[in-house]
Amino acid sequence: MFEKPLYNFLYSLILVLITAFICSYFNRIGMQNFYSEINLSSLTPPNIVFPIVWTILYATLVIAFDMVLNHADKLKIRPAAQVFTLNMFLQALWTYVFFYNAYFLVGFAVLVVLDFVTFAMIKIFYNINKKAGLLLLPYMIWLLFATYLNWAVTNLNGATFN
Repeated sequence: MFEKPLYNFLYSLILVLITAFICSYFNRIGMQNFYSEINLSSLTPPNIVFPIVWTILYATLVIAFDMVLNHADKLKIRPAAQVFTLNMFLQALWTYVFFYNAYFLVGFAVLVVLDFVTFAMIKIFYNINKKAGLLLLPYMIWLLFATYLNWAVTNLNGATFN
């Protein structure tokens, strides 16, 4: 994407940090407004687990995206960057829908789309740089777990929080 590897790293870092900030903002609102009042799956981890896991996952996203951006074949980078950007957008959209609006069923639908986009992203990254693709596997596993948790919230509380 950029000629200098440092610029690619900074681009990766900034894009992920913007996503993390947006997600954190919407998450905080939901935690303050309704999250403690809804029924959760018995598999829901304690709240302290989420920021720890997301910090690790965001770091792996930055590293994987940076590895892809620094690939020699610049023609392969564009679709990878597009799917990565879409992935970050869907992540922010999910937190907006689920935590800010408490639309649990719509949030589940967004997560399902995010799961498919993430699978495609892993495949694209893997074809460019195997290590970058493999770095995204924990992220995919966590998203699948989040999809289950969102589905459980929908089943236990209904489509929205009233």
